[in-house]
Formats: sequence, structure tokens, C-alpha cells
Amino acid sequence: MTGISQRFAAVRGLSPLPASEALKLDIRDVEKGGYVEIKGATFQVVDVLKYLEVKWSNYKKKKSDYWVYELQLFNVKTGETCFVEWEVDDELEVCETIAEVKLRDIKHNGSPVTTRALDEIAEAEYGEVFCNGTTYHYSEDDTWAALFYRGKEEEPLKVKMYEFHSNGGEFLTVEAWDDEDSKPEREAFTSREIASNNVKVIQCQPTPTDRKEGNQ
Repeated sequence: MTGISQRFAAVRGLSPLPASEALKLDIRDVEKGGYVEIKGATFQVVDVLKYLEVKWSNYKKKKSDYWVYELQLFNVKTGETCFVEWEVDDELEVCETIAEVKLRDIKHNGSPVTTRALDEIAEAEYGEVFCNGTTYHYSEDDTWAALFYRGKEEEPLKVKMYEFHSNGGEFLTVEAWDDEDSKPEREAFTSREIASNNVKVIQCQPTPTDRKEGNQ
């Protein structure tokens, strides 16, 4: 599907909920094929991806499940793709991706960062990297390992998330995948936290017509 036809299809799929009903909902209620509004822009939810936090050393599941959800969004006006993550840690937390980053653009001690350098930083529980004019400090409390679920029938992929933060409130996440051949194209990304009420639900699910077309 071309960009223009995808945008037309996304617009045709819009069936906004009544305002009184939408006000009772938040990002947790939106499924694949639904719609949200962020900062005045309308997005269709192209996919909902899931990360289950596991033990760092062996990817074994923990005693209690902790999930992070990632929504792949399609801007119905511009055709651009972006990502938003949400999780519940005492309260609902939402982060939006600012930009994807190549590993070669992340510097550690003057050279492009490597997995070995990231492991050394994690082992020391301290370190910093430099990316696009900004210094990011290692965040031990936020660094984690996960099983990534892309589809219901697919085996999850193993990934480690090395987390850094800037003094300006931005986050830098570097992904290290256990299976390089099956990993998503994204290597690293910057993000920032946004208020959960900045994500307004327009439509939770695709319309019945869209569901039928998607199953064909």
C-alpha cells in the first residue's frame, strides 16, 4: 500500500467515539487499528508490541510479570510513523520516541559505542555516551532485559535495553538483540516522557469493516 492510499484508508477507518465516552479512556484501552490524538495530530495504531521484563543474566521470567507496551503509530495527515510506549509503575507512564539513532552516531570515549563498551558500563553501573551534541548518563535503575513479542504466534525475541538519560530530560535507549537476524531495524532511539492525558483516545478498535478487510 502506498503512502497516499494508506492515509486514505486510515481516514476512512475513523469512527470517533462520543466525547463523553472517550474522556473515560486512556492509552491502555487502545488496540491495533484504533486511533489516538497526540498534540493535535491524529494517529492510527498500526501495531501493538509487547515487552516482558525478564532476568538480565538468563532471560528467565521473574516472579511477577511487568509489561511495557509499544504502539506503532501512523500519522493520517503526514504519513509519518512514530512510536509511543506505556507502562504502569505505580501509575501510568507514557514516553514518545523523538528520533531513531544509529549506533555509529553514539560515541563512547571518542569512538562509536560497542556492545562490549555497553556491557562494561553496565558492569561498572556508571558511564556516559555522547550523541548528536548531547551527553547521556547511564541509568542503572532503568536498564533491563526483555522478551519482545511481535505477534501472537511468533516466538519472543531476547533483547537488552541499555538506558541513558540527559540533563535535559531526554532518554537514550540502546537495544542489544540476542538474535541479530530477526531483530527489528531500529538500533537505538531517543525519547521523552509525556503526560498520559496528552494521549487522547479517539477510537479503541478498528471498525467491523476494517476487521474483515484485515482478515482477508
